[in-house]
Amino acid sequence: MARFPEAEARTLNKKVCMKCGCINAPKADRCRRCRSKELRFKAKEGRGV
Repeated sequence: MARFPEAEARTLNKKVCMKCGCINAPKADRCRRCRSKELRFKAKEGRGV
């Protein structure tokens, strides 16, 4: 991960839309591009290997 907690928070503290892949603010409840409610937080850990 990042060396500094501030940099890590800025990079990972975001929501990603499951429909269009747009990155949104952490307090968003709808996607800013497609207005979908299918948001999740960006993954903080790697996905494998």
